[in-house]
Amino acid sequence: MLNDSRPGVPGALDPSLSDNDLAQLARSDEAKVRAGAAAHPNTPLTMILKLARDEANSVRAGVARNPRRDIPEDVFRELANDKAPDVVFALIANDAVPDSVIARVMRGKHKDAIGPAKARLAKSGGGRMGLLGALRS
Repeated sequence: MLNDSRPGVPGALDPSLSDNDLAQLARSDEAKVRAGAAAHPNTPLTMILKLARDEANSVRAGVARNPRRDIPEDVFRELANDKAPDVVFALIANDAVPDSVIARVMRGKHKDAIGPAKARLAKSGGGRMGLLGALRS
């Protein structure tokens, strides 16, 4: 079920898994399995909301990588202030995360994330005015 093809990143789960299977995997005792479920776009939203507060950094990073567009922005905002840098960098790399959240990363505790966050905002077409608008939100 897990595909460990990317070093340092929890394996991707089989895309054909049902939402019931994913919900069961999201309750696993293994953080690596929960992280895979957290990043899977078909995991039920209720499980993703629980996984966003998981004790394991890798699981919260999985939520931050999830490409779903219906994850509430406040979940991403909370992850933008996460103590673990890998969670914050996963947010920056995820195009589904709103620019306003990426701007919040720039005001956070991870100073090494400021450059990548600025680059992400510039890439999204925000330019200077987009960056200023995102910072105000």
